Amino acid sequence: MNTSNAKRPTLLTVLCILSFIGGLYGLWDGCRSAFTDAPQRELEKARTQMQETIDQVGADHAIAGMMEDVIANTEKNVEQAKPVGYANIALSLLSLAGVWLMWNLKRMGFWLYLAASIGGSVVLFMMMGGGGFFANITSALGAIITAVFLVLYGVNLKHMH
Repeated sequence: MNTSNAKRPTLLTVLCILSFIGGLYGLWDGCRSAFTDAPQRELEKARTQMQETIDQVGADHAIAGMMEDVIANTEKNVEQAKPVGYANIALSLLSLAGVWLMWNLKRMGFWLYLAASIGGSVVLFMMMGGGGFFANITSALGAIITAVFLVLYGVNLKHMH
């Protein structure tokens, strides 16, 4: 039986394309964080916007508290930008390798993608864990999306060899 002519299911094709896009974005974002001063510029921009909003809205304690939470989380992200950027580069490359293998119907790709996904969730939790309401929402959303992709790839394992 010739498995080289096996047809890739449409769902697997769509998942792989979305994952390629996500992996390339992760690679770009990792390079941006690790090798540029973009995180520091974003922090300054966020501080300026926060002050402008406080000036416009007034000293409402609830709004000011939420904005300070966002700034504190952004400061934490800036402090960790380079190591997280390096981790994102490595994990994105691992993820892209896994997706490429799954595109070619190789089961090993799922396991590489799984390892990269778990690593990415760990990095995201370490970076944002305990960082306030918005950081926790971001972490939870990322974990849900990762879980959905892993389940959908898992459903397609029967098509891989």
